[in-house]
Amino acid sequence: MSRDDINSDTRAVGLARLANSLEETYGSFINMDNTNSKGEARREVLVTRCIAAHAVRMFGDEIDPEIAAKAVCDGSDDGGIDAVYVNQSSKKLILVQSKYIKDGNGSVNIKDFGRFKDACAKVIANDLNTFNARFLEHKESITTAITSSSYKCICVLIYSGTKELSQEVKEEIDFWEKSQNKALLFRDLESRDEYTIFFETPNVSDISTSLSSQSTGSIDINNVILESYGEISEPYGAIYGTISARVVYDWWRKYKYALFEKNIRSVLGDSSSVNAGIVSTIEKNPENFWYYNNGITATYEEVEESISNAGSSRKIGIFGFKKLNIINGAQTVSSIGSVFENITDENKDKVRVMIRFINAKDPNFLGEVTKYNNTQNRVTGRDFTTQRAEQQKIQKEISFVGGYTYKLLRQEDEGITESNTIDIDDALNALVCISKKSQLIAVLKSNRGRFFDSVESSLYDQVFNPKNPPSGIYVINAVNLYRVCFEILKDTISKSTTIQEEDYGKIPSLLTHGNYVFISILMDKVKPTASTNGINTYDMNKINLDTVKLAKDIFDFIQINYPNSYLARFFQNREKVDQIITYFTV
Repeated sequence: MSRDDINSDTRAVGLARLANSLEETYGSFINMDNTNSKGEARREVLVTRCIAAHAVRMFGDEIDPEIAAKAVCDGSDDGGIDAVYVNQSSKKLILVQSKYIKDGNGSVNIKDFGRFKDACAKVIANDLNTFNARFLEHKESITTAITSSSYKCICVLIYSGTKELSQEVKEEIDFWEKSQNKALLFRDLESRDEYTIFFETPNVSDISTSLSSQSTGSIDINNVILESYGEISEPYGAIYGTISARVVYDWWRKYKYALFEKNIRSVLGDSSSVNAGIVSTIEKNPENFWYYNNGITATYEEVEESISNAGSSRKIGIFGFKKLNIINGAQTVSSIGSVFENITDENKDKVRVMIRFINAKDPNFLGEVTKYNNTQNRVTGRDFTTQRAEQQKIQKEISFVGGYTYKLLRQEDEGITESNTIDIDDALNALVCISKKSQLIAVLKSNRGRFFDSVESSLYDQVFNPKNPPSGIYVINAVNLYRVCFEILKDTISKSTTIQEEDYGKIPSLLTHGNYVFISILMDKVKPTASTNGINTYDMNKINLDTVKLAKDIFDFIQINYPNSYLARFFQNREKVDQIITYFTV
């Protein structure tokens, strides 16, 4: 027997044990009335539904397996959703599609993803007519979650396979996730931290790990050594200090994703800039990790202290924590886990991590702790630009104009902007679009955060030019023009939905994906209707431009030159954007 055969046999045994465990946990609660299958086929349906129920517990903060099982709506008429669950306490909507792979040797393919994301998109759009009666039992709570800005929507495509997702599937998931959040929030987002809609793909390893932790109801960790520790007793107990990264790595190796069951954001992908920064510090500056990293926040229900802690010295303390859960710092833990084996023992000893443990036995307090630890503003590259001399110069010049304000700092009322208030994002959008530079427009569409990754980068310099920054009046005029063109864009999208010609059915999609390109072309064509002290005025009612025809012409150009193009990706391509801009602005 070959090694592969042995591995295959062992994997099959492991999967059989996992299926048994799932059935024991959820089987008696799963409704099987709507299936006529018998024997092994019936059991496969049951296990598939048990997996769906387990996904609800993994991502929906639901402890009770019976409640999780009742969330299952799988059936021939399920519309592509196998389970739906709304947790009103933690403000989560969970949508699940489960895939049972008997031999465990498989993954999610592009068709699996396509079917599920289309179903999720319908739910997110509050189009619920195609789903079955079991799904619609939750209609009221689903609608509440969809229409509320405080809820997270987590789309879970869970599968009992051992293989990782293909690069193609990963890219499609990433793109869909970004597109959905952008469309929902009407702005580009710099990181997954800001997302409202998440797409998760746990595999058999994740199922096994989380099932193991849930079987005991907790993760209990003993002999935690804290350096320079402190304790707080009121109003809630808490312990804080510094921990060796070796300990964190041991936790990751043993428990993996089960550590983060109540973490809203879970773990970001390896491609995230945050994770990359963490890994870079571990590898290049391990001794500075404590200073650079925000640390870890965990909750527990019970704590045991070593007798040795009774002394007055707080240099070293030893603790045991029951029902431990990491609610903030998942990226830190997973990044340590991914890179720790590859660094020298000497550097391993240099990596120290700040950590705090909060007593959250009270479920209401636990919910609040989790919520606020995952909604704090993070410092971004955009924030660092506020201290730049050129930004200060623009702000000062705009203030001299009178009647206008240039906001450098992100405010609590972000997104609510008065007509005479301009922020850095407004300026970036306007200056990029008015420049007609295809590279800048393509990057603005694909990843606007790149403009602020490093303010010494050529991208930032091309927009704000530290040596010769745009004047305050120029920024005001560019932003005013951009805003008018944005309103024209919205009006054009609305009008294009009524186009009768079948060939132009994708015009609304073109305008949505090609918004910056369309606005750039408009900014070249729209002229001011008045000017006072150098500040231009634009009157939409006086703009004589057939924008629907312009949209049709752009669509025709793409169809002739790139008939098989994917619109969502088309406008992220520099060369293609350049062709459109050049052709329609000459």
